[in-house]
Amino acid sequence: MKKLLLILIFFPLFTQAQIQVSTGFSYVTEPSFGEDGAYSGSAIDISLRKHISEKLKLTAYSGINKMRLALAVQSRFDYSTKIYGYYYKDVIPVSFGAEYYIWSKKFIKPFVGLETGAYFTSYQTQIDPNFLSFAKNIPAGNSVNWGFSPSLGIQFQENADRLGLFLKVKHTGIVYGREGLSNMFSFSAGFTFKFGRKIMWRPPVIEVPTQAPYYETKDLD
Repeated sequence: MKKLLLILIFFPLFTQAQIQVSTGFSYVTEPSFGEDGAYSGSAIDISLRKHISEKLKLTAYSGINKMRLALAVQSRFDYSTKIYGYYYKDVIPVSFGAEYYIWSKKFIKPFVGLETGAYFTSYQTQIDPNFLSFAKNIPAGNSVNWGFSPSLGIQFQENADRLGLFLKVKHTGIVYGREGLSNMFSFSAGFTFKFGRKIMWRPPVIEVPTQAPYYETKDLD
């Protein structure tokens, strides 16, 4: 995590190409292991995009996904439902990848992306002691796993090509050893800010008109 923060801070200083900083907020959901419910919650992320060309960008991505799964039991008498606890799950990605923009010269820019990297996962539980016998397969501990994230989105870029908004749908697959592959889906919205010089940028050439011929005048008087 510290290495990624250093990259986010110093990477723009070592290149003259355009760098785009993005941050977004997401709704996140993930089917749980061995349960009828699903983990769900919210996320915040930050990413860097280095412009290789007008259509291709390299990405560095991190953030935090905070999700929970409600544990419920149904009464035999009145069939009411009681929430007796929660499983909490945090996922922190540190991934790198690329995005390809289908249109590069328009206000609306659809794109596809793919990232891969490490995913740090931690679990916590909050369960009523009187209902511990109902809780099964309680997740616990921390782990670091490999994962990948294909995405599809649309970016709205203003004419000056500095500020923008984006909408994105992402699927994240994380390999959890014996549990196998989990599938996390997120729906994101956020904004971007771009700084630096454009690709193949050259300073403008100012043309100075040639100097008019010099004529020496004589007094006729």
